[in-house]
Amino acid sequence: MSSGASSAADAATSGAGAPGARPASQPLSVRLIGRGSLAGALVICVVVAAYALLLPGLAEAGAPPPPVAVGIGGGATVTVPDTWTPADSTAGATTFTQGGATLVIGAPEAAERHPAQSLDALIAQWSEEATEGAVATAPRAFDTEAGDSAATVILQEPQQTVQAWVVSNGASEVTVVLTAPLTAWEAASSSAQLLVRSLRFPEETA
Repeated sequence: MSSGASSAADAATSGAGAPGARPASQPLSVRLIGRGSLAGALVICVVVAAYALLLPGLAEAGAPPPPVAVGIGGGATVTVPDTWTPADSTAGATTFTQGGATLVIGAPEAAERHPAQSLDALIAQWSEEATEGAVATAPRAFDTEAGDSAATVILQEPQQTVQAWVVSNGASEVTVVLTAPLTAWEAASSSAQLLVRSLRFPEETA
């Protein structure tokens, strides 16, 4: 072989290192673990397979427990998230606590009036017992997930906030009262609202 042919062959062989030449594309195994071998590719496959198998299980294990349906008397239930802790309850009332807040849920009582009418009576009672400077909001109506009528009202005091809900199916009503310090109010009120919306009366039987 002539010196010219040898030089050309050498140039072709070492062309990848020549200035301006485009480097050969590297396999994924090389770019990730630095080895252009079958073993490196197998490592990548094993890692991908492990993530595919383990990640769904880890996500499920880290998920919060589902809310629990709790009976409040008379066959009625509410769905309670794990942020609320059961507390000592009395006959006709179920109590939960959360970060200094207390939520008391009464058992169903016979009533055919609209929830807002029941709240008006509660506002009158609060007005007599509340500290000076307390302010009550107007009742706000909404529907539960089961389609029952409900309303809520807030009584703001200097050191704490009280919120009441009344839920009615037209024949019975449930009263719920939340008492919370100002520091715990926002979180407690939001989760209590969801709990109240989940309230279900027992289905009527023929």
